[in-house]
Amino acid sequence: MVCPRCHSQNVHTQIVTDIRTKYRGCLGWFLWILLAICTCGLILIIPAITNDKTKTKHKTVAICQNCGKKWRI
Repeated sequence: MVCPRCHSQNVHTQIVTDIRTKYRGCLGWFLWILLAICTCGLILIIPAITNDKTKTKHKTVAICQNCGKKWRI
């Protein structure tokens, strides 16, 4: 593999994991708590508290050891 910037062959590849977690905002929490209070059901609020949406992406990246350029393979 050859670096597109400096044309060096000193290139290493590695797998990079990108993790993003989406949390509920203040309004979402308020609505869930209001729903639990109105229905007196903690069964409805426990899954809302413990459930976060997490997205994980894996990508393979090549890194030139001479110039430091990174590119996706």
